[in-house]
Amino acid sequence: MKKKEKEFCRQMTVTADPVRAARQAGYRRPEKSAAQLLAREDIAEEIRRLCGNLRSVYESTALCGLYRLACGGVGDALVPVFSENLLPEELGDLDLSCVSEIKRTDKGVEVKLCDRIKAMDKLFELIGAPGEQGTGSLLEAMVLSAEALSRRGEVNSGDI
Repeated sequence: MKKKEKEFCRQMTVTADPVRAARQAGYRRPEKSAAQLLAREDIAEEIRRLCGNLRSVYESTALCGLYRLACGGVGDALVPVFSENLLPEELGDLDLSCVSEIKRTDKGVEVKLCDRIKAMDKLFELIGAPGEQGTGSLLEAMVLSAEALSRRGEVNSGDI
């Protein structure tokens, strides 16, 4: 497969628009080129392969995000509560991934966190227990997460 053809395949996974992909890959007549390229089995197979890789990356990213919500720290979420004059650029340095809402009221700043139990339940639903198909209980998910954290050295067995 030529370099231009590979670029067409890559652009297809990003744009899902054959004419645009052909144009961005450098073809002079993108409408005609797109039709010809998509008719080839090797091109279709490369696009399928790239989309499969992309799906795998998105799935892994989603699982990591759920893990962060379920088990990550919340210390940065408290900074807006206790900081009087927090500048907008300072917010960019904070990890607020666990925050679902920040609201300033006449009583101060209200911070709502994501539901860790729901995140952990969804995480376990998606990954299941080792050697087991399907879903398990929330308690099993919590035990597995605690064991994983313990192996990383973040939680001592006496803390559980």
